[in-house]
Amino acid sequence: MFRLKQPAPRSCWLVGHRGAMAYAPENTMASFLCAQKMGAEFLECDIHLTREKTCVLMHDETVSRTTNGTGYLQDLTLDAVRALDAGSWFSPDFQGEKVPTLEELLQWAKNQTSLTGFQLGLAVELKNGQARASELPDLAVDQVSRAGMESRVVVVSYDQDMLKRVKALNQRIATGILYKLPLEHPFKLAKELDADALFPRRHLLTKELIAQAHNRGIAVATWAVDDPAEMREFLSWNVDAIATNVPDRLNEILNSKPGSP
Repeated sequence: MFRLKQPAPRSCWLVGHRGAMAYAPENTMASFLCAQKMGAEFLECDIHLTREKTCVLMHDETVSRTTNGTGYLQDLTLDAVRALDAGSWFSPDFQGEKVPTLEELLQWAKNQTSLTGFQLGLAVELKNGQARASELPDLAVDQVSRAGMESRVVVVSYDQDMLKRVKALNQRIATGILYKLPLEHPFKLAKELDADALFPRRHLLTKELIAQAHNRGIAVATWAVDDPAEMREFLSWNVDAIATNVPDRLNEILNSKPGSP
């Protein structure tokens, strides 16, 4: 069964947004390790393609914001990307941090557990800005399948064609619909795409949406929630997962609730 539909060890699943990006450079191994130590049970990451079509972890189409380099990922070789410093922009403490590949993250996560004793899960966002972005689903599914991580990965995207392609390639891999603008018929869309979850941005989350989704067997996760008051409110609505930039903050709240380990 898709992990987010299973009972969480606490009130909901804790997802580290790009790792723990409030404390470490986003989408780096340092950030993922930090999130794991802060109680994350899922790690969210973003993937783009290099020139030779290697899946690498980066939110933007260019390397300019989060490395010491410039240029579009699709124009850079993997060697060129690997030579970049992905940490110093955030803090000198992370100087020399590298841009990971999806394969590296999968192989590492495969043998990792959360503080709550669960095998780490991954939420992998397929970005659709590149000219060759349509090739991302096939390449990502191949990597996930080769790693034997189908049951621990949910592939998410704003791009509906990408999500449809993932399911066509491998039914065992869960998918989630990302959206930050209102959807007129979210449940109809989920059925059309055979999606397992809805991932609305936090301002679109409602108690009614969660209840209606659960009645249809659909999980609901939201992002990026850093305010403790919002965290508590969403937990009271029975949201399945919360992605946050501050995993330690949500971890503390989850541990303070009755029934926590």
